Amino acid sequence: MTPEQRKSASEILLHKRGIRINLQLPLTEDDDEVTLRSEDELVRRMLALWAVVQIAAQPDDSCYVDYFKIHNRLAWLSPQEKAFLRGDEREDDDFVHFSWKRESLFFLAWCAGLTDQIQIPLNTSDIASIAHFFPKTQDQPTVLRQAIQIRSKKEIMDWCDVLYRLHWAVRHAALIGKPTPANIEGRAVKEWHRAVNWMTCYEEEDNWDHVSTET
Repeated sequence: MTPEQRKSASEILLHKRGIRINLQLPLTEDDDEVTLRSEDELVRRMLALWAVVQIAAQPDDSCYVDYFKIHNRLAWLSPQEKAFLRGDEREDDDFVHFSWKRESLFFLAWCAGLTDQIQIPLNTSDIASIAHFFPKTQDQPTVLRQAIQIRSKKEIMDWCDVLYRLHWAVRHAALIGKPTPANIEGRAVKEWHRAVNWMTCYEEEDNWDHVSTET
């Protein structure tokens, strides 16, 4: 599918749902110009997100902190994730911020083939269905690694285009003081957009904290 065809397909999908379209938004990249993250990168990023999401829900559970203290696993975390993991002056906003990372994790789990087909998010995502892939002790993430079957570049780029245009609609509604269109879960859209941009190496940004979600 060409970028032009993908743009058209995304706009038709959003239009059918009654979601405002910005016809002036540029094309997303051609598949040949995109490099997907490797399996190793995907495993490490999902483990980092899994840890901070669990700590946001269970701040007194030290097992997730202990997991990253060995085998140089701290290098898998972004600077913000490291600070949250250490527990340095955690604020209420930090717990909210990192609890929403379950949406990034859910989308990357789909990219990794750990979940079935996904739809435009109307509610928060259920990550309980992928819990069994993650290590319960300090063991290597063997089960997770063996389960991964990264989806095709076409599938991922199709969602990249949809989320780019959908995130614009969510932001536009907020700017003009309107409700999020079509009962969409706007925070999920933002996190899915970040996840897909990371997965496709958007702007070659490797620091998770700085992955752009510009629209």
